[in-house]
Amino acid sequence: MDGCLMSVNVPKIGSRVRVTTMYPNTVVYRNSDNGYVTYTREGVVVPSIFRDPFMFAVETGAPDHPVSEFNAKSQHVVKIEYIVGGAQQVATDNKAWKVKSTDGKKIYLVQRVNGKFSCTCTGFEFRKDCKHIGAVAKKVA
Repeated sequence: MDGCLMSVNVPKIGSRVRVTTMYPNTVVYRNSDNGYVTYTREGVVVPSIFRDPFMFAVETGAPDHPVSEFNAKSQHVVKIEYIVGGAQQVATDNKAWKVKSTDGKKIYLVQRVNGKFSCTCTGFEFRKDCKHIGAVAKKVA
């Protein structure tokens, strides 16, 4: 039950990127099949106004959004395409473990993201807690 640290790719300042985000469509009379709306912004990466290593800003030049701020760790950022330039890897405190079921027939993924645990087992799905998380929490404490 060894854990692995995760890292996040954050675009470098000066890179030209295309960022796609997806959010739930909260409009009452939505006309979408899947209930989500996607937005795509393209431009040059500039320094973010936030002092967070995962934040980056894209200067788009668009009149409605001349600069857009993004968090590379956000579940809403679904794709970052690099047109020119690249990314730097930034380490997170996120970690993941593979844990065997009691009978040893299944393997579940336990993750700690931003200090909160989750598990892929059905027990966690219904109770928001499970013995797999308990085993990992006991081991890492």
